[in-house]
Amino acid sequence: MKTRPQLDAELDRLARMLPLWLEKLRHPAQFWPQFDALVQEILTDAAADDRVHVLQRLHAMLVENGVEADPSKRETAPPFPPASSNAGGR
Repeated sequence: MKTRPQLDAELDRLARMLPLWLEKLRHPAQFWPQFDALVQEILTDAAADDRVHVLQRLHAMLVENGVEADPSKRETAPPFPPASSNAGGR
C-alpha cells in the first residue's frame, strides 16, 4: 500500500498530463481504456481508507478537464465509481 502523499503524487502527475493527453487524442474512445488502466494501478496501491480520497480526486480531475465521468454517457463504464457529492447521506 502507498501512503496518502505517495498517492497524491501519482494523482498530481496524472492531473498534469491529462490536458495534453486530451489535446493530442485522436478519438475519445481511446481515452477511457488508457485512463482506466492508470486508475486501476493507483486504486490497487490505495489502502481502503484512501480509496474515497483517490476517487474524489479523480472525479475532480475529470470535471476540471471537461471529461464526462458519467458512465451512462460513455461507451464503456469506468472500473471506478464517480465520487459521491452527497457526503451527508441524505
